Amino acid sequence: MFKIVHLLVGLSALLLSIAPGLNDGQSFLQHPDALCLALFGFLNLVLATQFPLWHSNARQHLQNLACALLILGTLLQALILLAPLPLIAEQPALLFSLLIISLAVALHLGTNLRFDRKKSVPQQDLGDRETGTVKWFNTSKGFGFISRDAGEDIFVHFRAIRGEGHRVLVEGQRVEFSVMQRDKGLQAEDVIAALPTRR
Repeated sequence: MFKIVHLLVGLSALLLSIAPGLNDGQSFLQHPDALCLALFGFLNLVLATQFPLWHSNARQHLQNLACALLILGTLLQALILLAPLPLIAEQPALLFSLLIISLAVALHLGTNLRFDRKKSVPQQDLGDRETGTVKWFNTSKGFGFISRDAGEDIFVHFRAIRGEGHRVLVEGQRVEFSVMQRDKGLQAEDVIAALPTRR
């Protein structure tokens, strides 16, 4: 719902920001209220294209509050521009819309920034781990097989590869892994690149 509202408010703000220039013939840049309204319109349009849908619970409520504040700040700025409203409570009216928009942006950033916290992985006993060579790995399907040094081939899925981002294995790569019994047989888990053997 907010996505459509942000699109409408953003486009309306951009259109309304050029209205003072049409009336008195002055440059767009000579109207600070119109310039702020145009910037707030752009903020609405940017948020509409990047609207996060992955939140749940408290983060979703905070994101909704940030959206509502952005819309409120833009509407207040439009009111300041169209119904010349220079002061609110003996303070410049522009100050209030800037504060609301700043709060919305800070809330949006606080809700959506993800800090990469390194999870401390406890050292595992490597005694029960096996080594092998990647026989083949289909990157588009995300699975393949590893030839075990101590036995037959074993299935590996990309989710079993330790790491973040795009996790793939390369044919001929040496790997270490744990063996787990799954529904369809043995499968490699916790796959990492094998350390080179020392001679």
